[in-house]
Amino acid sequence: MVGGGSSSTEEPDWSLDQALAQIQQLMNSLAALQNTVHQQSAIIQQLQNQGPPAAPGSAPHGPKIVTPPIYDGSMATCEGFINSCRLYMSTKPQEFPTLQIKVTWVLGFMQTRMAQMFRDHFLVYMATLEFQTQYEQLPKPDQIELLYRDIYKVFSDLNKQATVIQEVTTIKQGSKLAEEHVQLFKQSYMRLGYGETAGIHEFKWSLNSPLLNKCMAVPELPVTLEKWYELVIRLDCQWRQAVAERKVFAASQQNWQTSVNRPQQTQWRPPVQPAQRDPNTMQVNRNHGPIRCYNCGQTGHMA
Repeated sequence: MVGGGSSSTEEPDWSLDQALAQIQQLMNSLAALQNTVHQQSAIIQQLQNQGPPAAPGSAPHGPKIVTPPIYDGSMATCEGFINSCRLYMSTKPQEFPTLQIKVTWVLGFMQTRMAQMFRDHFLVYMATLEFQTQYEQLPKPDQIELLYRDIYKVFSDLNKQATVIQEVTTIKQGSKLAEEHVQLFKQSYMRLGYGETAGIHEFKWSLNSPLLNKCMAVPELPVTLEKWYELVIRLDCQWRQAVAERKVFAASQQNWQTSVNRPQQTQWRPPVQPAQRDPNTMQVNRNHGPIRCYNCGQTGHMA
């Protein structure tokens, strides 16, 4: 360095040996990640080859569910692939006791083209602390939804996804019955791929304020979306029944008040008919002359 009429040489902060050691450390880390990828691929192949475990004395299996098709990253089949994975897992929960088995099983069907690249990157991501921290903070039913969400973000139609997001976040109950509103919300929520916790949040804010207040007054709130559906439908039915009963009671009260305040009317009686006279008697009396004495024949006195 030149300056002030004097020169000096500054030693670098690191030596060549230290740089080589750091490069070797990075190569070791890369080799470890590649080894993890190979191990996870072996687990995936093993899960695909083995059949469902047959526990002694277990109950008969339900109907046979077709496994999801091999996914290549196509935008058109993204939702169908995710829904197939959801359906299979929901019917055979005994085959997926841990999150690692769930994730590797889903990734096992992503074997070609862009889907294979996503699988390899996600397997490396599974070995990081960030993955473990993010997944362990969620309830177990929601953990696999994070994988579905990432698949949906990468391969789905972005315009369609934005439309569904807007539909879910703006849907309101309004004057609809709870049953009708739940069905409409379910249709949008299933296409979106949100986790259950986010779905509960959006569902709560889609309700009418009076109904939401009744739900929040429940001592123990549900922790699953299905239980929220049941609670809302039950409270909405109770509220509508109470409104109908109040209308019937109010109508009966009004009729009773009207009958009490109405003036009492006198009982109707037929008019009194005048006494009938004998026409012959009237004629006799009319023709009768002055009174005469029987002895002398004079009028004005009687013998």
